[in-house]
Amino acid sequence: MLEEIGLFHLADDRMRYLTAQQSVIARNIANADTPGYQAQDLAPFQPPSGTQGASLNAPLALVSTEPGHFGIATGSTANSDWSLMPSAAASYGEKPNGNTVSLEEQMMKQADVANNFALATAAYSKSLSILKAGIDFGK
Repeated sequence: MLEEIGLFHLADDRMRYLTAQQSVIARNIANADTPGYQAQDLAPFQPPSGTQGASLNAPLALVSTEPGHFGIATGSTANSDWSLMPSAAASYGEKPNGNTVSLEEQMMKQADVANNFALATAAYSKSLSILKAGIDFGK
C-alpha cells in the first residue's frame, strides 16, 4: 500500500540506490591493493520517471530573482539504471601498480552514503508517523 504514495516510493528507490552504492564502495575498498583495478562509482541518483507527481518528473531549474545571479545551465541526465562508471580519481592519482582506488576518497563517499541513508530513513519514518497520526485523528 505504501508503494502507491510517491514519497514512500521515492524514499524506497533512494535507499535501494544507496545500498547499491555502498556495495560498489565496499568492492573498491576490497580491491584497494589489486594491481590494475580501476575504482568504480554509480551514476548519480535520478528519481524514476514513473514516480507520481509532476514535480518529481520535471528537472529542477534555478530561478534568477536578482540581476546579479549567475546563469547556470541545468541539464537532465536521467539515468536511473544505476550504471557503473569509472570513479573520478584524477585528483588522487594512480598508484604505480595501476590501481586507482583511494581509501581516503572511498571513506568520504561511505560517510556521504551513510548520511544520505539516514536522511532517507528519517524522511520515510516521519512520513509514516504523520500518516499514522492522520489515521488516528480520523477515528
